Amino acid sequence: MSPSTAAVAPADAMEQVRTGLVKPPRQTPALWVPRVDSLAEFGLMISRQLTQCRRYGGHLSVLWLEAEPVMPAAATPAGVDAADEGEGAGERAAATETRDGLMTAVGRRLRSRVRGTDMVLQVGETSFAVLLLDAGIPEAHLVQHRLATALNGPYGVGETTMQVRLQMGMASFPEGGARGTDLAESARQDLRRRMR
Repeated sequence: MSPSTAAVAPADAMEQVRTGLVKPPRQTPALWVPRVDSLAEFGLMISRQLTQCRRYGGHLSVLWLEAEPVMPAAATPAGVDAADEGEGAGERAAATETRDGLMTAVGRRLRSRVRGTDMVLQVGETSFAVLLLDAGIPEAHLVQHRLATALNGPYGVGETTMQVRLQMGMASFPEGGARGTDLAESARQDLRRRMR
């Protein structure tokens, strides 16, 4: 790279950021929550930790959280047909954007309320899994109660304050399953039992 190109490159990069070609990061890496789309992907993400637990006789627990947005009346269009491509499509897009903003806020708060060694993943659109390392059933119950208090509150989304209904289930290794997908499914079943 010649000295003249080196001087131009940073200015060109700044121009790309300013014009929107390259977007700057929206959140700090410490509060970033990775997203997977399925239980199978979640199982793959935690396979290394499960292998270490098997090898060294460690403990591991999974908390499964389902967040149901309590959308304000203005964000939930009534009587809009899903096949409608007109005005309803814009309202649905705004409601989806609002829901995604709320889930980002929930994920950030969740990430900030667990240990740095724990893994937080968003699974699908409105679910989260927390992998609690070196935590058996008693420790997972303590974390679950603490998170129930910390996460149920108002969330600022844009200029709107929103609420979310959170439900949690828990499973521990090896009682809840030997594979990541088994643990997640056990935690989801625990959540369903608690809902009854």
